[in-house]
Amino acid sequence: MLITLDQSATVREAAILAAQLSDGMARADATLTIDADAVVEADLSLLQLIEVTRRDMAARGGAVQLRARANPAVAAVLERAGFLAAATADDLQFWFHGDRQP
Repeated sequence: MLITLDQSATVREAAILAAQLSDGMARADATLTIDADAVVEADLSLLQLIEVTRRDMAARGGAVQLRARANPAVAAVLERAGFLAAATADDLQFWFHGDRQP
């Protein structure tokens, strides 16, 4: 199941994004893929929704993956929010496909 995000992924769109992710989890067999390539505006709500989706899918025996590594807009939010300060190898694999370099 593929969920494609729009250009804006902020608290203003959080309810819509939450519904998309919830629907995606319900319809996904084992893996939910998120395409965040188009995101140019993001805030902490995007990260929170993706992280809770990762946990929920893992609890169901599934997984979440990004179609491509975090783009500059998403990476900037990860940095500002402090996600990268304590990132695990699993986090780096998820957000950057293992390589945090641009």
